[in-house]
This record gives sequence, C-alpha cells and structure tokens, in this order.
Amino acid sequence: MADKKRHSIIPDKKPDGSIHSPEPEKAVVTDINSLIEPPSEKEGLTSAKIEKAVKTADIPMILMIFVMIVFGLIILYSVSGPDAYGQFQDSSWFLTRQLRFTIGGLVVMFIVAFIPIDFFKQKWIAISAYVLSLGLALATILFGVGREHGASRWINIGPIQLQSSEIIKVALIVAFAGYRAMIAQLKSEGRVKRPKSKAGRILIDAMVEFIIPIVLCILVDLVIVLQPHVSCFIIVAAVVAMCAIVSEIPLKDWIVGGLIVAIVGGAVGGIAWALMPQAKKDRFMKNYAHVFKRISIYNSDGETEDEELTKDDTRQVDNALNALGSGGMWGVGLGNSRAKYNYVSEAQNDYIFSIYIEETGFVGGVVLVLMYLVMFFMCLKVCWRAKDVFSRTVATGCTALIFVEVLLNISVELQVIPATGVTLPFISYGGTAQVCLLIAYGLILSVSRSGTVRPEKKNPASSVKEIRTEA
Repeated sequence: MADKKRHSIIPDKKPDGSIHSPEPEKAVVTDINSLIEPPSEKEGLTSAKIEKAVKTADIPMILMIFVMIVFGLIILYSVSGPDAYGQFQDSSWFLTRQLRFTIGGLVVMFIVAFIPIDFFKQKWIAISAYVLSLGLALATILFGVGREHGASRWINIGPIQLQSSEIIKVALIVAFAGYRAMIAQLKSEGRVKRPKSKAGRILIDAMVEFIIPIVLCILVDLVIVLQPHVSCFIIVAAVVAMCAIVSEIPLKDWIVGGLIVAIVGGAVGGIAWALMPQAKKDRFMKNYAHVFKRISIYNSDGETEDEELTKDDTRQVDNALNALGSGGMWGVGLGNSRAKYNYVSEAQNDYIFSIYIEETGFVGGVVLVLMYLVMFFMCLKVCWRAKDVFSRTVATGCTALIFVEVLLNISVELQVIPATGVTLPFISYGGTAQVCLLIAYGLILSVSRSGTVRPEKKNPASSVKEIRTEA
C-alpha cells in the first residue's frame, strides 16, 4: 500500500558467505514517503501529535460554542448596562467579568477536549469527583453565603466566590460514569461474585448495578436540597436519571433496585419526620418558604388579590411577562429595552431571556432557540456514536446538564413552570456557571475526538483493486 512506510535495506555478505545487515545509520531508504514524512517520536508532545489532535477535533462543535459565546456576550452587555452602571458606575462591569471567566473557561475547555476521554475513566478520578461533590455540598451548608436570596449557594475562598452547585453537577457526572465503567469492566473480567441462590443473585445485581450508584447520588442531592437549593436538586436528579438510562443498567435491576430504594427511603424519611421535634419541623418548613411563595405566584391568576401575596411579590414575574409581550415580532431594538431599568431585577441572570425577547422580538427568540437546537443535535450525535459506557454516560450527562437548564430557564420565563432561579447557559451572567458549562462542553468534545466509533472511510484505490480481483 502506498500509505505504509517501507524501508528496503541492502544486506552485505561477509567473506565466509554469511549475510551481515548494515547498521541502521547505513540503511538505504527507498520509500520516498519516508523521506518526505519522517517518523514522529513515540514519546513526548510532538508536532505530529498536536496535528493529529487538531485533525480529530470536532470543528463544527468548536465553531458552534464560539458563536454561542459571542452571541451571549453581546446580549449580556445590552441587558446588563443599566444595572452595572447603577451598582458600579461602569456599564460594562458584568461584561468585563464575564469575559474573563469565559476566556479562562475556554482554556480549560480546550485542555479537557484534547485529553483522551479514557484518561477520565480512571478509578481515582471517579472517587475524587464524588468526594468533591459531597464535600462541596456539605461545605455549602456549613460555610455558605447568600442566605438573603433564599438559600446558601456560594462559598467564599479568599476573594473568590464560587457557586458550588455548578461544580457539583459536572463532578457527579464524571463520578457516576466512572462507577458504571468500573462495574462494566469487572463484569467483563468475571470478577463480580454472585451468590448461588436466585434471590441472592437478583439482590446483588440490583445492589451493584442500581442501588449503590443511585443512593450515592441521592445522598449528594439530599444535601443540596437541605441548603435549600431546589433548582439544583431538580437539575441533578434529571441529569443522574439520564446518565442511569444510558449506562446499560438492566431493566430488572431498575425495577428491583427502584422498589428497594423507594420502600427503604420512604420508610426512613417517614420515621425521621415522625420523630422530629415540632420546632425543627417549623424551622425546616420555614427554609422552604420562598419555594412555596414561588408556587403561589405561579398559581395566582394575577386578577384576584391574594392575602399572602403582594404586588411586590409578583412584580418580577409580571414585568418579565410584560417584557416578553412588548417585543412583538422584531423587538424594540438591541439596547432599547425598558424593562431592564430595574423593572426586572438582576436582568442579567434568571430573566435575561425576557429582556432579550423585548429587544429582538419573536424573531430573535426563534434564532436563539434554533442555535440551541443545532448545538443539542451536535451533542446528541456524539452521544449516539460513543464507543463505550463511560463515554456515552459522560456525553449524555453533560448534554443533559446544558439543555435541562435551557429548558427550565425558558419555561420559567414563559410561565410554563414556577420560578426556579436557573440561568440561561452561555447567555446569563455567572462566572462559576460559565466555566463549569464550558468544562462540560469540553468533556463532550473529548468524547467526540477520542471516544466515538467513527464510520470507516473506504479507500477508492482499494475498492478498484477489489473489483478487478473479483473480475
């Protein structure tokens, strides 16, 4: 074959008639391809390896994320100007900070993307990711700040304020995928011991395949909901469910394990609630007062006066809905929103979609939704072509993380569901969220580059040769 490198070495004869091969440096190279493309080094980071990594990168997905980021920064600057100037006397304050986080996130994204996905399959990475998830969730309850917003969601590390829930989401995906990959490997090697009795085998299979990973994830999710951070609780539950669906857990283990978890969990929860003193019950319910209020606002028809709700309670939702409606078909023009002048508080976060629709109208909303759909189908293609359990679970989990948040944010602003406090990925302001979402996207790119089964391309020359041979 022309694409293989062949070296022809002319042997020398000794006086006694034996053949003596010349030294490597005296070898005569007859293949012209070897002269043009000398073999690359096997060790170290070489230009050949870098070139190969670039060639295997998913360029359309990389271009898509750049388009989305640039689009998001433009929207953020247009929406956040008045609030930034009012708080910091700098209309570009939010844009500048978001740009810094975005650059840092892109650097990490590319590093993750060009690391082979099998590297993240190692056992110590899965264990570290889970410990990080549980540790951050507990630390947020103990040392978190932000209670004035209804929940402790941030951790201060010196001058840096991290939203721990964003890190937990990505780390838990890697931990779950690592566990499932480890079980799949142990089963293929025959190292999972099973009892002789049928009931014992059913119980052990359900325990190993379903109960252990799901209970470990539920433990982290319960700590999150105790902060209380209900929106993150919902997102983590949805993402873990998607990871479990694609990670090849047998149906019978789903049924048996699900029944055991539901019965034992329900019994433990019921006993704990029954034995809890009334004072703690009252304090527990008080922690979720903001959640019940959001449900009441959602159920309110806006016409009848509710004794528990005031106009200030419904102001955010009403003004966001007014902004959506005032955009019309083409919008009032980029930068010309009226609702962003404190009619919708913190417009750069949860309700940025409403302000964007006011400025760009129905057409602008359709453009943004179509961009998300294009990105979604690109990610879905990677999930579909994943080569093994780990790659498929990571790609599916990261894809679900991004687009569950998109769905929740847009649904809230269209008043399909109660307010959740979920930001719009790659559009809303948020440093930790931006970096972690870019890391999740980097993991999808890593699967696309090194964790998928690519269709084999037929060589036209070999095809012609096969036809001639058959003839």
